[in-house]
Amino acid sequence: MTWLLLLIALMVLGAVGALVVAARLGLERWRASFTEHAKVSMEDMFLFIDPRRLFRLNLVVFLLLPLTAWVLTGSLFFAVVAALAGAVLPRVVWVVMRNRRADKLVQQLPDALTMMAGSLRAGASLQIALDMVVKESPAPISQEFSLLLREQRLGLALEDSLRGMGGRLHIEEVDLFVSAMTIAKEVGGNLSEILERLSSTLRAKAAMEGKIRALTSQGKMQGVIVGLLPVFLAGILYIMDPVAMLPLFVTPYGWAVMAAVAVLLMLGGVFIKKIVTIDI
Repeated sequence: MTWLLLLIALMVLGAVGALVVAARLGLERWRASFTEHAKVSMEDMFLFIDPRRLFRLNLVVFLLLPLTAWVLTGSLFFAVVAALAGAVLPRVVWVVMRNRRADKLVQQLPDALTMMAGSLRAGASLQIALDMVVKESPAPISQEFSLLLREQRLGLALEDSLRGMGGRLHIEEVDLFVSAMTIAKEVGGNLSEILERLSSTLRAKAAMEGKIRALTSQGKMQGVIVGLLPVFLAGILYIMDPVAMLPLFVTPYGWAVMAAVAVLLMLGGVFIKKIVTIDI
């Protein structure tokens, strides 16, 4: 009997040790992947933050969210949902920051092109025109053109620098600028006139997109309201009759219903986004 208990204890210790080793290896892989992606992503947005500090912050959020959800609700379902939210939260934050920076850059690009065209028309070289944009424009357009100018001074070909900018930003308006500069470099032509026309085109495009956003804002708001309405009603019903609503949060059948509702809401959101999204 003693030998059997000892064997069981050794097996349990071995299983626990294996789980600890697996968890440590998984955490190390996650840390390496996270820090590598965060380093590249932050540098692309000219945010020089230690990725290891970001990983520690993300780990704290990932652990605290499900624990807080469990303490507040006592539901395993909400704890799992909170853990998933903590896992995807850094990606969501990065996408929001990237999109905001891209929108600001698109707004600043026509003025930067007009400034370049004016400098070239006055007889300045392309290097001086780029330097003028860097000095007179705010971030983020000044950051991108500053990097372009530094690469030029280090001897990198203009076409390679422009392609690097386009590949780093993935913005349609920047791709148009890169194409215009590359074509003008290869076949020649009046670069100041090309930049002036491109600036006018981008302004007209931005004005048209603003009109489309205004026309489709009602549909987007309807989608938001339809998506939040079930959550709001569930909260109201829980306040009115918590006993009747409790099985929805603590039983497998209730979790299945909530999962089905979440899937249907996501599908509805995708359909509404497809309807109100118009590309120019």
